[in-house]
Parts: sequence; structure tokens; C-alpha cells
Amino acid sequence: MRKILLCILFSSIISFAYSQERQISPQAGIEARLFPTMNTLSQDQKNQIISELDNIKRSRELFRGTLSKKQLGILKNNSLSSLKKREMLIKTFTPSQRDILNKADVRMKNLIRNVKSNFSDKQRKELNDLKRKYSKIRQGDPRGSRLKAGEMERRKKRPLPKNNRGNR
Repeated sequence: MRKILLCILFSSIISFAYSQERQISPQAGIEARLFPTMNTLSQDQKNQIISELDNIKRSRELFRGTLSKKQLGILKNNSLSSLKKREMLIKTFTPSQRDILNKADVRMKNLIRNVKSNFSDKQRKELNDLKRKYSKIRQGDPRGSRLKAGEMERRKKRPLPKNNRGNR
């Protein structure tokens, strides 16, 4: 009976901890970082993106200023993995810090929605190509142009010269 109660208590604590985590869309940050590298953006679009990214940077600096000594200690602890640091930091966030982070997320999503709503077909295609390229790079292809599976076997190899003795 005691073990069952401990299991229920432990699982409820873990579920509560996971419910407190913020659900961040990794795609949002990636898209916002791709915008400045696009060649087809108009000057107005570039100015809008730059000003909003500056606001986001300021909110990050504000957030860094609110970190306590304990939270800074967690960040500087090199023996922890980045995932473990994140978990420990989330547990120590104050409501005002959570509010700052949530506002930054909303601001990022609004930026992406506003900019993408004004895109032409050419700009949408360029953004999709950039996302595809960076996705390949994240998967381990340094140039973003890796051959598809089986394509390497179909490539013709240069025949070796018959008398290949080298330069000796």
C-alpha cells in the first residue's frame, strides 16, 4: 500500500513538473533567424524584422537581469548537460520570469505571422528552400545538398588507368 501511494505521489509530482514547462515551437525561432538571410525581402520587411528582433533581444537582456544567484549558478555549472540545466532552471523560475518568457514567445510568433502573411509566392518558395537546406544541415549534411539514398551507387565511377604505378 505504501509503495502504491509513493508511486502515485511521485508520478503526480513529475506530471506537475512537466506541465509547468513551456511548450516552445522550435520552428518559430528557426524561421525568424532565416528571415534576414532572405534575398527577396523588401526594405520595409527587413526593417520590420530587424526592429522586432531588437525588441526580442532587449527582452532577453531584461530576462537575464532578473536571474538570481542560484539560477546563474545553475547556468555556470559545466557538469550538467544543457537539458538538465534547462529542467533545473524551469523549476526555479518566478512568475515574473515566466511572464517575460511567454511574452517573448508571443512576440516571436506574431513576428512570424505578420511577416509571412505579406510574403509573395517567390518569397514563400525562398523561405521553404532555406528551411529545407537548414533541416538537412541539422541532420548532418554540411552543405545542405546530400545525395539521396541509393543515388551514390548509381553514379559512374572513373575507370582507373590500366598501368597505374604512380609517381615513384
